[in-house]
Amino acid sequence: MPITSSYKSYLLVACVLMTMVGIGYWSYDGTLHVTKQNRQPEIQENADYYLVDATITQFNETGTLEYELTSNAITHYPHNDTTLLKTPHLRNYSDPQKPIVTDALNGKLLPGDQDIELWDDVVMIQTDTSNGSQVRMDTDFITIYSEQSLAVTDRPVLITNDTGRTRAIGMEAFYKDSLIKLKSRVRGFHEPKQP
Repeated sequence: MPITSSYKSYLLVACVLMTMVGIGYWSYDGTLHVTKQNRQPEIQENADYYLVDATITQFNETGTLEYELTSNAITHYPHNDTTLLKTPHLRNYSDPQKPIVTDALNGKLLPGDQDIELWDDVVMIQTDTSNGSQVRMDTDFITIYSEQSLAVTDRPVLITNDTGRTRAIGMEAFYKDSLIKLKSRVRGFHEPKQP
């Protein structure tokens, strides 16, 4: 069977393509070089204001400092009067002898800017300034009602203090009164302080 010129052309094109694929394969550097980009804060189109590295300070009617809230980003939405927070840090001074510091990855000021929801790695620490003792509460979601000095969650919570650890599902913490009500599945241990 004689080889025609069109067959030779196809054979030549196939060899050239195979050579190019081979060269491309061998010259490909398999490592990816990813460069980190400075990500711009997400600004929603329906937000009426957006703040970066902001601090909100709230005083009560007598002029006493009530709380101080700092956040990497604050975005307010007028349609439902909520304010989203990135990495909020809340210092509550409703009881100056036992201030509370609360940190989370995300948060939201509810309408009226009095109550706040915090979620993702929430850590709440109350320190008694008279003796330095601390109570720490860890959970993944909590709502703080500042008017009632109340923190509420229905999620798992871990409470740690100088004498033990307690786990529960759900909690109401009346932090001004130093009272904690646990809702269910309470487990823990307590070691009395040695005199």
